[in-house]
Amino acid sequence: MENIEKISKLNLLHLNSEHYFQSLLEQAYLAGLLSQKELEKIQLECLTLLAKLSEQYNNGDSSSIRVETAEKILTSLLFTIGIHLKTHISPDEAAEALKREPIEQLYQLGKKQLDKMINTSKLLHSQITSKLLDTPNIYYRSTIVDGILGFFKLYRPDFFAQEIHITADYPTYHQVNGLVGIEFIKQYLENIYYENDFLNRFSTENIHHLLCGYHADYQKLLINLFEPVFISALGCILVHADARSLKLSLSDVAYLEEKFKNKTTAAIEQELICAAEKLVKNLSLAEQTWQYLKKSIKKVSRAIELALSMDTLDKVFLIPQYPENKPMLQCSFSSKMDDKLYKKIAEEIMCCQSSVEKIRIIKEKIHSLGDLADILLDTELSETEVSAVLKELSPAEFAAFTKKYLSYTQWEEVDLRAGEVILLHCLRRHISMLPPQQQAWIKETAKVIHIIE
Repeated sequence: MENIEKISKLNLLHLNSEHYFQSLLEQAYLAGLLSQKELEKIQLECLTLLAKLSEQYNNGDSSSIRVETAEKILTSLLFTIGIHLKTHISPDEAAEALKREPIEQLYQLGKKQLDKMINTSKLLHSQITSKLLDTPNIYYRSTIVDGILGFFKLYRPDFFAQEIHITADYPTYHQVNGLVGIEFIKQYLENIYYENDFLNRFSTENIHHLLCGYHADYQKLLINLFEPVFISALGCILVHADARSLKLSLSDVAYLEEKFKNKTTAAIEQELICAAEKLVKNLSLAEQTWQYLKKSIKKVSRAIELALSMDTLDKVFLIPQYPENKPMLQCSFSSKMDDKLYKKIAEEIMCCQSSVEKIRIIKEKIHSLGDLADILLDTELSETEVSAVLKELSPAEFAAFTKKYLSYTQWEEVDLRAGEVILLHCLRRHISMLPPQQQAWIKETAKVIHIIE
């Protein structure tokens, strides 16, 4: 009888990871592990500790602190205590610690745990950045390097331990949910570590060409890079190709479609597990990275099943594209007239009261794409006038303007000048009014245009 395990009264699934201390307190009280008197004692100790921390925050004066700030400090101290309580083997033992130990002692133990997590996360971040994948995707480096450094710079665990400060734009394959503060950052960095470790087993050129198969401008897209590479590598194993090449063909995708269709979810997952085991040996991956891949199989399986139902498996198993092999059309916006002459023409246009006269001057005196772009932005033309000028462009010239000005991300557009916003709006409206065939031609032509500034 002595060897029978003690039955837990608290269910871990009923506890909130973000607000662990508060949810533990509630569940322990409901389960009878804490009495009303013990609950009130814990609450009073928390308020006493809040007063002490508020005084420290306000340099010895706790009376003038803002309510919002006091609430944040309270959330911080509860979060810190929760960090320690999570180290107990079970929620029941954590509840016993609440009964047994003073709140301030639990808080100090939580602070030590926080410091340990901060140091571990900094070390992990250093390891990641020293071997960070070289990719043109703008969000990968900006988030993993600059964003995380920003977190460590702004993080104040003594008073605001629950805050993250950054948005962590770059998405990991497995989202980090239900965590805040350093707990979120630590888990986020662990995910990045495994994904970056995996990506580094492939050449940057092969990854680039694979992602070009996802989108020609993937560099500006907020996408997870691990997912398409992992799935492609699995596909290569399944078609008996070199996994490191990440090179699948249309016939390979057709083979995979035949292989997976009519299979149960369990059968698809088993195929993927077997392929992943071979991949791990092929790439000499560490055990922890292998466990991360293993955890990803169900998600890959769901993506395959959905693609099979929609006949879009080529959107899951990507086919590499080689944009450098496509013919490029160079369009120069660098050729411009003398500054003095340009200023004279710009002033002449701005002094005109007639839209017809403005357009006549532009047609007669502006002869380069660079000057035309400047005139459209500098002379305070109305939307109607800008649209009238755009209608005078040849299809190739219009495609060049499309390439130059419709490649901004939504974040970049926020910082545009008023003239640039008007030009973008007019370009989009003009394209929408074209017949479908002309719209397609403009889009395809813009892809092969190289802008010279």
